[in-house]
Amino acid sequence: MKQLKKKMLLVFVLLLSAITALSGCSSSGAGGYPEKTIKIIVPWGAGGDTDVINRIAAKYLEEELGGKITIQNIGGGSGSIGAQEAIGAEPDGYTLLAGHDSIGISKLMGQTDFDYFALEPVSLLTSAPQLIATHVDNPWDSMQDVVDQLKQEPESISFGASIGSTSHMVPLGIQDAAGVKFNIVGYDGTAKRTQALLGKHLDFGATTIPAAQEYMKANQLKILGIATEKRTAALPDVPTLKEQGIDFTNATNRGIFAPKGTPEEIIKTLSDAIKKVAENPEFIKEMENMGVELRYMDHEKYSKHLQGDVDYLGGLLKRQGVID
Repeated sequence: MKQLKKKMLLVFVLLLSAITALSGCSSSGAGGYPEKTIKIIVPWGAGGDTDVINRIAAKYLEEELGGKITIQNIGGGSGSIGAQEAIGAEPDGYTLLAGHDSIGISKLMGQTDFDYFALEPVSLLTSAPQLIATHVDNPWDSMQDVVDQLKQEPESISFGASIGSTSHMVPLGIQDAAGVKFNIVGYDGTAKRTQALLGKHLDFGATTIPAAQEYMKANQLKILGIATEKRTAALPDVPTLKEQGIDFTNATNRGIFAPKGTPEEIIKTLSDAIKKVAENPEFIKEMENMGVELRYMDHEKYSKHLQGDVDYLGGLLKRQGVID
């Protein structure tokens, strides 16, 4: 009887060990994730709209994941330096990139040797329409004024942009649609470009509502157009470019990327958490107040969207003679 009890106890111990081992296997990857602080690289300087949006999003993402998130600003190279840092990071889910369309544009323009797919697209989260901004003292009051001058005097108006990034597509798109030519001047990052507009070192610059709203309220910048299909509720008095005869729309689409090779379980955990953030009424309200649209896409849809983005932007750059 004692021998039988010992055998039964041994069988129980072995079964328990097996169950524990199987449980450990099934929970590997994302089971305990996150177990330490997650770092999100923002590949632009502090104070720009990408930085502001992602710092707000990170607060909500911390709640969904139950872990701490820090933001690291690594500016330069129209976003490519920070992106390169993320590409080379350990694919364990603890280094992520807050990326946008600039990743694809830089590759198309030959500024980098990588595009979106050197990383793992996790989710698209927000979309911020581009604004056409100038100093409030400047003489232009509509995009028609701008087009009329440029047709008479090509390149007589400067337009600041991060060369090889999303803001660069704005003057190129206006040129493409209106048959005009700006003097495009390189300013890396929305924050620097906005300061150049305020100091009248530039005539125009592409910006977004999050970056420009305090200067609009202070009557320092005026917005001549917004690159959306319809007017936005955040700026109901600002006409679209289309209303002014310029058939061009453009927005900065911001999402999260992970290093290539990050486990699928972690990608799914992150994507599911980002979806919950996108559905959070408080986050939605904060974004609406900033004029930012929620545009969540999961890993698969975001990957397809990015390929379409590359195809469209490649066509624009070729038509404008930027690339062959």
